[in-house]
Amino acid sequence: MTLILKTKPGDYSAELPAEFSAGELSDYLSAYCANPLFRSARFEELEIDDDPYRRPVRPEDLSFLRFDRPFGRTDASRLSALIGHRMLLNIHDTAKPMYAADMTPERWEEHRLFYGERNRVLGELVRPLLEEHVFGFVREAVAEELADRPEPGVASLRGLLTDLAERRAHAAEEVVGLVAGAGAAAEAAKMTAVQLLAGTLNAPLRVSPLMIPTSGGNGTAALTGTRRETHPVDDVLGVVLDACGFGLEPHRYYQYYLPSTLAAMNYLGSTARDPGRVFEFLGAMCVRTLDSLALIGGHGGRLAELAGTPDSPRAEAALARTARETETAATVEAITRTVLEPLAHRFGPPALAAVDRGAREYALLLDVHHDDLTVQLRWIDSAEAYRAKAERLQAAIDEHHIPVALDTFVESWEECSTTHVHDDDRLLVIESGEMEFWNCFSGMHKFRAGDKLFIPKHRLHGSVVLSGECVYHQPVITADLDQRYG
Repeated sequence: MTLILKTKPGDYSAELPAEFSAGELSDYLSAYCANPLFRSARFEELEIDDDPYRRPVRPEDLSFLRFDRPFGRTDASRLSALIGHRMLLNIHDTAKPMYAADMTPERWEEHRLFYGERNRVLGELVRPLLEEHVFGFVREAVAEELADRPEPGVASLRGLLTDLAERRAHAAEEVVGLVAGAGAAAEAAKMTAVQLLAGTLNAPLRVSPLMIPTSGGNGTAALTGTRRETHPVDDVLGVVLDACGFGLEPHRYYQYYLPSTLAAMNYLGSTARDPGRVFEFLGAMCVRTLDSLALIGGHGGRLAELAGTPDSPRAEAALARTARETETAATVEAITRTVLEPLAHRFGPPALAAVDRGAREYALLLDVHHDDLTVQLRWIDSAEAYRAKAERLQAAIDEHHIPVALDTFVESWEECSTTHVHDDDRLLVIESGEMEFWNCFSGMHKFRAGDKLFIPKHRLHGSVVLSGECVYHQPVITADLDQRYG
């Protein structure tokens, strides 16, 4: 495959492979997503069983989305973020070998499509531009935060990690409190566990001295699994996944990854694969270590109980943990001794500055993920309230003859809507037929003619038609309309 980069003789950019117009970028993204592996999901693909190459991206939405400019933090779960991160995950995954348990002729053909030159070259062409779209707000926010700060040292980085550990502990308590208080706690626990499982597929839970670059070029080797260290927190996560009844095939639950889950995964994937950003990767992994300790180490047993803990000696042994506060302090000191101090000795201030930047950028992404997950969990647990809200809004629209933007869909039996988000608040109004609707793993709602639901913007959901035909409408709800009648 030959790609022509539009640069003048003598021009050079250290950042991007080419200057693209919005139209050219759109064309390249469409060409990338034309790979049949990325087509929208069928009904039987709500879970993707033993097929690591099948990645529903929902490419039909590319026709009205733009990826040529960054968005702000408040839009970090918008549709272009979800689809952009899905594409980035697929691009990163072509750098590591994955195989189905049963490599049938069909799987081998998908293997060829996934790892073939066309897919890899197109992916690498659009990757820097997608990363600018989805991570631009993170880089800008952290650059502003660091603008007037002195150059970090080991002591200041230890202080930063201590502060971030406290922030992650508070976030973990809030998440588990929401799950425990949910009417369908098992469903909420499983949706949370899906996000945890997703993150393990591209990075370990903890930073390791094995990830530090050496003169032999062995940095980040622990990420590939060739020199991977384990820790009791890994065993605790195993208990949680067992309690959920989850299979561990790569990306089996791909459709249920929140945009912010994908963002955290892709940040680690991007920094790990780039030799120029290995120290940002190490900073991010230091924060990931503390986040894993707070949520999985501190509350994994409770999550497992809420999902349905398996009664086994393995579970008892894994859940016998020390006090979180004591272990957190010990973990920060261990990171300081085994990661920060060796980095300072071997590589000096530039490496510590990059570690600081990576830690802050990843911490910001975890804050975004916390907001995304908690809002999703609250929506999952408020189905009846959002049905009633939809009834009020539709009644006001009808009574006052309020003009609203409206999308109408006519779909046939087993026609499936790949999980997605909307960039505005909407109603779902069933005119005829039947639909199954979901907004979390294992949680289904059946809708019939006359049923309504309010769907907040940026909330992940999907559906499948259960009748011969289903006609439904999606009125767009403005902020003013919601404030007056919602």
